[in-house]
Amino acid sequence: MPTLRAEIELLNEILACSMCHTSLAVTDKDVRVVCARCLSSFRKGAVIWNFMPTQIDLTAPRWQAWQELQKNGMTSYHADPEHNLAIGERVDCQQFAEFCDYRGLVLDVGCGPQPVPAYFDLNCPATYVGIDPLINDVPTHFLKLKALGEFLPFRADVFDQIIFATTLDHFVDAIAALKEAARVCGPTGVINVWLGEKRADASKPALSHEWYRRLHKPTLAEDVFHFKRLDAVAFAELARIAGLKMIKIEEHHIDDFRTNWFYRLKAG
Repeated sequence: MPTLRAEIELLNEILACSMCHTSLAVTDKDVRVVCARCLSSFRKGAVIWNFMPTQIDLTAPRWQAWQELQKNGMTSYHADPEHNLAIGERVDCQQFAEFCDYRGLVLDVGCGPQPVPAYFDLNCPATYVGIDPLINDVPTHFLKLKALGEFLPFRADVFDQIIFATTLDHFVDAIAALKEAARVCGPTGVINVWLGEKRADASKPALSHEWYRRLHKPTLAEDVFHFKRLDAVAFAELARIAGLKMIKIEEHHIDDFRTNWFYRLKAG
């Protein structure tokens, strides 16, 4: 677990306003920081800094749908964490860690509320930073910030790796999130994406848990957790629009209906 001094030193090397990207600086005494350029204000909770953008319209239909999807996600994390969080000894998480081969400063976009994602490799020479809108305000094992992938609170060119581990289909704007990743990724850095593809004709479970049956699907969402499930073709188009070039692809077959795709990308 990083010390407070180490966290502050790291923050002051990478931190920026999530709205206009102006550099920010904080001290161990600060509980609020205001952007000198756009006047956006951000606060620290008991432990975690909150850099959720203050100027987005959460009453807009797509953001309302996102909020409901987030609530559904939290329900699944509490009711069945083994199947909805990257925890425990999992072959797929180990495969993604090996694919990433972590080095340097690594940003996990959508790190989740668990103490340490199972796809991290703590034996690698890497320093991890995570952002997520659903993290808890409690002491953490690595630097975490409450933030959105579409509005990253970091300066340009500061990370050696950015990772998206099965998170892209949860964003309001996946293209914006990929562009933000490209902005904060250093000149020699890479973006690693884990996409879990599930065919539309996959059979549904014979039995659903009561907590799952109570979830409501927003009108603008494909299901109770995702705006739109991505397949390899759809992701390739997102990456193209975001100006990213694929430099490595791995396919991991799970069964006749599910495939894990690992992608390494660079700004095109």
